[in-house]
Amino acid sequence: MKKLLFQLVNKLGYRIVNKKNERENLALPLKKYDVKQHFEMLFRSKYYIHNLEDKFEKLTIKDHKEGILVQFLNLNIYVESEEEFHILNEVFVRRDYDFISNDQSILIDIGANIGITSLFFSRFDFIEKIYAFEPVKDTFDQAKYNFSLNKSGQKVVCLKNIGLGFNSRKEIFLYDKKWKGNTGLRGIASPSYANNSNTSEREVQIVDASIEINEILKDNLGKKVVIKMDCEGGEYEILENLYKTGTINNIDILLLEWHDKGSQIIEEIMINSGFDYFSKSFDNFSGMIYAFKKK
Repeated sequence: MKKLLFQLVNKLGYRIVNKKNERENLALPLKKYDVKQHFEMLFRSKYYIHNLEDKFEKLTIKDHKEGILVQFLNLNIYVESEEEFHILNEVFVRRDYDFISNDQSILIDIGANIGITSLFFSRFDFIEKIYAFEPVKDTFDQAKYNFSLNKSGQKVVCLKNIGLGFNSRKEIFLYDKKWKGNTGLRGIASPSYANNSNTSEREVQIVDASIEINEILKDNLGKKVVIKMDCEGGEYEILENLYKTGTINNIDILLLEWHDKGSQIIEEIMINSGFDYFSKSFDNFSGMIYAFKKK
């Protein structure tokens, strides 16, 4: 009877798939890793893991605390969600922030998240120091832990549990442990939070961006200044602050992701501040701008 059913289905042009066997076949290559407690997270992240395998020969993945420890390039990076594997893919495989310079530079990491981008930049000889800002305490603590796991391989000289903005104030952010990288001013404008019933709230401290950045500039006279910015909607008010105070005139390179309001506002600030730039959109809600100060 079963054989006749299969024959009939095939004649009609359909195919019967055993979902259990399909999942087992997809999961099998991941069984080599020492991950049992959090295997479901590993399985959901399989696309990113395969990309890491293709890129790095010595890749180790194992259960660690409440998540997974990923080891490659002599780095140890603790992740707690599929989204954080996605960020690893963006930064180390897709290399969204990759650039090279012959000049000794400092990096200001605005929206450091769990520290992945700061660890990426720490590998470059031309990066001398990194100053990192992450406003959400839970995420800040994970970044701090990741930096502690890489004491000899990271260049973060200052990590602050604050966000930067147009002025100093308190804000309430929506928060979900699985979507730390989408936490910010945009709130429910983020697809990760639009219909999310698992959110809680986090109070964060926002500080005047120009005050913080000018303090860093005073300590690094003569150094090229690179800003990486991924702060989930906060980029517009930060850039407005830097532009109106003239602080942007002391920045050499900006690598930033925009959200929701489009790229035009940012592009106008870049042009008016003497930058050339590359701009690309991922979709209607986000994109990247790479801006370089004209000589």
